[in-house]
Amino acid sequence: MEKISFKADLVIIGDGIASLALALLATQRGIRTVILGKNFKGTTYSATGWIAPRPDYLLADEELVKRTAFECSRWVKMFSPQIMEGRLNLIPIGPETPHSIRSFNALFTRYDELAEVRSTNFEKHFFISPTVLEKMEPNLRRKNMEGAIAIHEWTVNPATLMRKLDQEISNYPNLLKRFEIEDFQEFKVGSGSLIKEITAIDNTGKLIKISNDRGPLLIVNATGPWIKDVCARLGIIVDYQLRVGVQVEIPGYFFQNNIITFGNDGKYIACLQKRGLLQVGPTNSNFTDHPDNFFPSEKDTNYLTETLQNLLEDKRIPSYSFLKHGFRVKPTIIDTNRPIIWNHGKDGIHNLYSLHPGKMALALLAGDEMLDRAISDGWLVKNKTLAESPVYLDGNRKVFNEAKLFLLKIRSLLKFGLFYFKFLCKSKTPLP
Repeated sequence: MEKISFKADLVIIGDGIASLALALLATQRGIRTVILGKNFKGTTYSATGWIAPRPDYLLADEELVKRTAFECSRWVKMFSPQIMEGRLNLIPIGPETPHSIRSFNALFTRYDELAEVRSTNFEKHFFISPTVLEKMEPNLRRKNMEGAIAIHEWTVNPATLMRKLDQEISNYPNLLKRFEIEDFQEFKVGSGSLIKEITAIDNTGKLIKISNDRGPLLIVNATGPWIKDVCARLGIIVDYQLRVGVQVEIPGYFFQNNIITFGNDGKYIACLQKRGLLQVGPTNSNFTDHPDNFFPSEKDTNYLTETLQNLLEDKRIPSYSFLKHGFRVKPTIIDTNRPIIWNHGKDGIHNLYSLHPGKMALALLAGDEMLDRAISDGWLVKNKTLAESPVYLDGNRKVFNEAKLFLLKIRSLLKFGLFYFKFLCKSKTPLP
């Protein structure tokens, strides 16, 4: 068997957006990096492509909405106008929406303030009357429709984003090497409970050996819903839950703009009109099986088609088919959409970390936080560049981070409560 030896400072396991963003940031800092991919596409390819900071998160975490807007601006500066596109999103207001028009107006007024950095080209949200909405979107249901909230946001084709990241990291051939592997052969653990060498068999049958000739390796497991599989090779148990997001596609031309609506559980659902088909999703269901064993259920697809039917004047849907699904990793110790870092020192392997970005838009933030955490732990000692106001929520600091996130949520609720009170005081008419 042919053998290839490679020296690196950082080994990234996985080839989703968290892995590629981390690799890009690492090489920009001059860190020798190896990516080991093994069909770990994560959830990026299954994302809706709506990369905006979700306004419904505002009530739980104002700072996250603000930070997500900043992170979107980083992606835009890096890739726009090549792959990022500003689209108009309409949120029709009817009896089934979780907030009244006045409440939505207050929410988006605050959202505009926090997310202002996302683009200077986007106007603030505005209201569309039922008459104008009917002209803009003639297929929308008319009865009991009170109008719509409109807002411009960035969208991206996830596959295009991944290809662009691939192109960017290929600009560092002297610092980065990428292998598609069939399987790991060994994680060689030496003194000090450190992984000294990783050996794997690539998809051409070659034996790949990776070690570091100038200090300990840093290994980052960024395999998304397969994080547990990699850790299990070392006897490590990682505690998290999976949520599955199913999307369906429906042939036809239904809408002129992106439509954001709500399922019967109050969750956001995007209706994205493509050429000749409508993409609807995602769901947000608990999933307890292995990610390789997923099969879409009628419950998930019916949830989406029934939500769409509730929007349409003509409730007939010609046909639909399962489009794709993705998983969201939700830590059990902390309920957050921020990046999560697990350090496995407490499990006996000190230079192994697991990383999840929380949301696609936060992949660059997750990479910055991972590198800065590694520097503070002593694994990387060169070109230190701190991320702007990082919030570390890794699983090795459970009590501290649970308390920190709780305080952030309380502060967010108090801020929005004060804003909402001032908004109502300025209003001349009572809430509907």
